[in-house]
Amino acid sequence: MAETAKKVNRYDSFDSSSWMTSPFTRTAEGFLSGRAIVTSIGVFTYKREDGKQQRELRLPEEVFDSASLESMKLKPVVNDHPKEKVTSQNAQELAVGSLGSNPSSTNQERTWDGHTPYEKLTDGIHIAIDMSITHKDAIEDVLNGKCSLSMGYDCEIEVAPEGSVWCGMGYDVIQRKIRYNHCAIVPKARAGDNARIRLDSDDAVLENKISTLKEGSEMVKKFNFDGVEYEADEGFINVFKTEKKRADAAEEALKKSNSDHQAAVSKMEAERDTAKDRADKAEKELEKAKADALDEKRLDELVAAKLSILDAADRAGVEVKKDMSDADIKRAVILSVFPTAKLDGKDEAYLSARFDSAVETLESHADGESRVIAAGEHPKAENREDSASARQRMIDYNNRRSRGSTKEEE
Repeated sequence: MAETAKKVNRYDSFDSSSWMTSPFTRTAEGFLSGRAIVTSIGVFTYKREDGKQQRELRLPEEVFDSASLESMKLKPVVNDHPKEKVTSQNAQELAVGSLGSNPSSTNQERTWDGHTPYEKLTDGIHIAIDMSITHKDAIEDVLNGKCSLSMGYDCEIEVAPEGSVWCGMGYDVIQRKIRYNHCAIVPKARAGDNARIRLDSDDAVLENKISTLKEGSEMVKKFNFDGVEYEADEGFINVFKTEKKRADAAEEALKKSNSDHQAAVSKMEAERDTAKDRADKAEKELEKAKADALDEKRLDELVAAKLSILDAADRAGVEVKKDMSDADIKRAVILSVFPTAKLDGKDEAYLSARFDSAVETLESHADGESRVIAAGEHPKAENREDSASARQRMIDYNNRRSRGSTKEEE
């Protein structure tokens, strides 16, 4: 956003809501004292030095800013805007009264129950404040119908992007850091006669005059919002109604969007849970398939390998205990054949290699012994069985070993 900031002087006024104000009455000294609306939020048009018009936006956060409201307190009231600021050097000449110290703000109560002080009343649009008019000429001007009010203030101007719109109204710049200098009594307020002085029944002539003006004016109409009746020109009411419809439609769209979003989230969660269940099922089926892959041939291979280890242990004279693992049996066989072998810390590959060497050695010894028996030279040849009987005896023995039995049956 392109921005520029500079100090400018503004004299402004806005329409009023009578429920935020109190009629001006005469004090014992003859002063006029009451509460009036003196400013508001909105987009207002000003004439620049070059004669062109400029639309300036007064945002709620700027108008109701605490520092801005503080600057309004006890500021002088003047009769018409002066050409310069009101200061201590010219206040004695220009001041015809004073504002109070109680401007309304948005953090105060919005409705009046008959007991709430006026300074706590606000509609979030207008600012009202107590006021006292003390100068005789100014009092006479008010009684004769000069009753509109306009604030004089300084502010910083922030240039807005081209085509900027607020509440259906286009604007060129935004007023920032609004600081008030005075409040002027003027013949006509910038935005109608809401920002004005209302007199009590003792000034019936002026009240009748104001009432005639209100009833005969095409600019001022009444509308109700949240149970409170307001007065505004027809253009503002139309913009208000349009924006309210737009806001209501946006709220309904947001509710539907939230509902649709929740439905979409629920659907995605259901799809996620379904996919997870399917993945879990597939994983279980995969594990089962892996288990089923250990078919009969594989089981035969495992059994054969186990019998081979047990056979080697039997040849080596190793006693196989029930809780011994294959690796333990291999170590025992290796140490039986090679008593000086160092096996601590050796891995499975090393053990397998040494075991194979031990088996070869055992088989070599067995072959030599068989040749001796065949020649009838073995001392125990007469006790040896034929080859078929020996083979069956070995198979039976290995079967018993695989079942955990180590005792040979007679």
